[in-house]
Formats: sequence, C-alpha cells, structure tokens
Amino acid sequence: MKKIVFIVVSGLLLLMLFSCKRDEDREPEKPTFPFMKVGNQWNYRMITEGGETEISYKIADKVQENYFKVLLNFVGSELPSVDHFWYADQEIFTMATGWPDSDLKFTMLEKDAKVGDRWEYFIPAPLDPEDDDLSGTITYKIIAVDASTTAIGKTFTDVYKVRHTASSHPQFYADYFISLSSGIIKMEGMGYVRIDDEEIAYFPLAWELKSKNF
Repeated sequence: MKKIVFIVVSGLLLLMLFSCKRDEDREPEKPTFPFMKVGNQWNYRMITEGGETEISYKIADKVQENYFKVLLNFVGSELPSVDHFWYADQEIFTMATGWPDSDLKFTMLEKDAKVGDRWEYFIPAPLDPEDDDLSGTITYKIIAVDASTTAIGKTFTDVYKVRHTASSHPQFYADYFISLSSGIIKMEGMGYVRIDDEEIAYFPLAWELKSKNF
C-alpha cells in the first residue's frame, strides 16, 4: 500500500512539475492594442475650412488597470494641455471614458470586430439648452475592417474604420481609422460649433497623422 501511495504522489509531483514547465515555456499573451503604451505620442495635422493646426496625443501615465492618462496638446498654442483618459484591455479600446469620475467607458473597437458591429449608449440631454455636448444615442459602428490607409509614407493594412455619431447632432460624425499596431491613423468627419448663441453650425474636420514616436 505504501508503495502504491508513493507512486501516486510521485506521479502527482511529476504532473505538477510538467504543468509548471509548460507555463514557463508558454509565451505571454500579446496585447490586442499594443499601441497603448506609456510614452507613445501621435502628432496630427488638424484640418478645417479655416486652415490647419497641429495637435498631439501623448500617453502620459497608466493611472489604473487598463486606464491611461492621455494629454491632448495644441502645438504652438498657449492653450494648456487637456487631460483625456483612454481605456484598453485584451478585448476593447476606447478614447471615451468617464474616468476618473466613474468607470464608464464607451467601446469604440472590440477584438475581432466585424463590419456592422455597433455599440450604443444613451446620454441624457444637458439641462442648459445652450450646452453643445453630444447627447442622446451615442453610437460607434464598424464600417470597414482590414482597410488600407496611407500616412507618413507607410501603408497600414490592419485598419478598422469606426464611425461615431450622436442623435443630438444629426450632421455630426467622426470616422476613425484605427490601426491595431499603430493606433489612430486619421479621422474624417463633420465637426460643429455654436456661433454668437445662434444655431449650431457644422464644418468639415479631419486629422491626418504627421508623425509618431514608436
């Protein structure tokens, strides 16, 4: 009986050692959105009817598990940088979160997303009628996958085209071209502004990647 027990225990030890060895040999899981790394920066030409300016996004810090502090800078301007908080894990990526006030996040892109996939959220209308924040039904929809987009002398072929719309502003939209390896390559859409307390005016708006540091 002792011999049988010894054999069983030895077998269990060998199994445990084998399992540990397999775990050591297993490659760590590659991040779904590898561009979400502290220090990464993108520089864009922001194009409107009024001309061009340069903006940049830089991942400054990882403030919480999967939440990243991102600084928006208006290059060459005296305007201070604006804090944004993006989110990325192994399944989803988004630039739209409620962090640090809440853990709210609006999915922009999901792992293995397909054309037609969409994510909808509801934001109540602001109490101030002159508040121009997007509200109502907020939608992110996959328009294209594996698209080819050219920027900074390179063709990116791992691109998802994601359309952002809001029912409160029917003419507004933003098409984000998101490369899984390199992040946002460009954005094309229709921005909006209220002038002299009059009705909201819409205008073409685009970002084009000028450079990145990774």
